[in-house]
Amino acid sequence: MIQRWAKVLRWVENALLLLAFVLMMLVAVVQIVLRHTHYGGLLWADDFLRVEVLWLAMLGAVVASREQHHLGLDLAQRLLSPVWAQAVRRIVAVAVAILSVVLSVATAEFVRADVDSGVYAFAQVPSWMAESILPLGFALIALHYARHAWCATTVRRGS
Repeated sequence: MIQRWAKVLRWVENALLLLAFVLMMLVAVVQIVLRHTHYGGLLWADDFLRVEVLWLAMLGAVVASREQHHLGLDLAQRLLSPVWAQAVRRIVAVAVAILSVVLSVATAEFVRADVDSGVYAFAQVPSWMAESILPLGFALIALHYARHAWCATTVRRGS
């Protein structure tokens, strides 16, 4: 059952990352074409692209944390015995999971405070919608690091 949910979550994360990238490229290309053909471009495109960079960064961090392609204690992996290296990996994973939970809660409060502000990120999209990736992204990162802490395995030396 957990494996099935993990597959679904993986698919959703990958789909969101791909969708964000394709939308960003599409809007950027349309904006460039419109500006160079003297149509002036889309008024909201530059703000949309700034928001898309935020979404891509968070979704990329989620995928990187899921795949363990993140910053690590490489020196510890090379100098410590496999048992100690695994212990260090678990401790780091727990610490990052806890920090990510704290950041998720803090950014959720930030987004909640922005709901009533009436500020728009671009076009008629409220800023809280654009910012909503922050608590979601940090929650997913916390989930992945909790899984890494639970399932930490030894890494081969020299890899």
